[in-house]
Amino acid sequence: MKIALISFEYPPDTAYGGIATYVQQAATILAQRGHQVEVFAGSRTRTGSLPDGDISIHRIQVNQKVDFIRAVVPVFLERHRAVNFDVMEGPEYGADAAAIAQAVPKLPLVVKLHTPSELIAAYEGRPNLLGQLRTRLGALRRGIHPFRDLERTHTLDADEVAAPSWALGKDLMQRWGLDPEKVHQFPLPFTPNPRLLDIPIETSTQRVTFIGRLDIKKGVTDLAEAIPAVLEQVPGTRFRFIGRNGLSPVPHQDMQQFLTQKLAPYLEAVEFTGQVPAAEIPDYLADTDICIFPSRWESFGLVCLEAMAAGRGVIGSRAGGMAEILTSDRVGRLVPPERPDAIAAAILELLENSELRQQLGCQARQNVLDEYSGDRIAQLQEASYERAIAVRQKSPPRPRRLLL
Repeated sequence: MKIALISFEYPPDTAYGGIATYVQQAATILAQRGHQVEVFAGSRTRTGSLPDGDISIHRIQVNQKVDFIRAVVPVFLERHRAVNFDVMEGPEYGADAAAIAQAVPKLPLVVKLHTPSELIAAYEGRPNLLGQLRTRLGALRRGIHPFRDLERTHTLDADEVAAPSWALGKDLMQRWGLDPEKVHQFPLPFTPNPRLLDIPIETSTQRVTFIGRLDIKKGVTDLAEAIPAVLEQVPGTRFRFIGRNGLSPVPHQDMQQFLTQKLAPYLEAVEFTGQVPAAEIPDYLADTDICIFPSRWESFGLVCLEAMAAGRGVIGSRAGGMAEILTSDRVGRLVPPERPDAIAAAILELLENSELRQQLGCQARQNVLDEYSGDRIAQLQEASYERAIAVRQKSPPRPRRLLL
């Protein structure tokens, strides 16, 4: 197949989170299986096309993500005239492929669910009203409807909606009225860095690591509430926060400032690294016994799979897709969201029982290799594209929206 992946986020220029990681992994696996894969991605600093192994990367330079939706269209159309793509895929978040879908209404469209803006705002606890207003005004100045409405209408226009977890798929079926016949669930592809698999299971660092954006949705405030209880029982524990800074519950204060103030008596035991390059993650995981992901909502959890591949003791949230990864007490522990007491209890269980933690890490690593192999997930992804092609062949043209 000739596959176009449309995503503002793509490493290294716009490696902002899970979307970038997913697109890179999907493109690599599909190209390895003989498909022609071209990625149309954003950049703050450059424009142009270049090969990346068997993948063609087309960078579109824009100042803001919202500009990408329109700016990508002429670049895509030029390539589509030359290639005649069989199918294209884009995320629901930001609706990156929305303008292309209207410019080429006959091209089969797969919308990949990650987490839409509406859900992010719902689980942030305190919405960033000023940020939302700026985003909406910026979109309207460009003649684009605000993201939440655009994300929904773009997803409704899809020939296939691919959900990484049933938790997310079912939520948006109810919230957005998605057609259940078009929603199919299969995990995101995950090929572990070989350095993760080389990390010894038998570590003893007494370090607990969080990886992810420092924001309310990721549960970092709940983790902070749990830290004093852990240190009371095991004073030698050290906590590490890895990830970009985000908003805190307090206006005009970022999350790192908020956590530093909240944990002032315990700062000798707490470290903030900021965002680190993906290539350095194995080094941090090798210096970690336990990884904690206490999200108030999570659509899937690629960082959870990385920690499992590294053989760490993994604690994840029951809220959302992570519960579909940590499906057994043999591979990790699940805690309810917004429960610092449960977070502390799970951390203490694994700190105080290294044999149990190592057993969980060994089984978690094997589970990743068995359940998330590239070939297995790629076959499901190929079937998703084939369904989209079949649906588009039988469907009327997509309705024109006010985007263009």
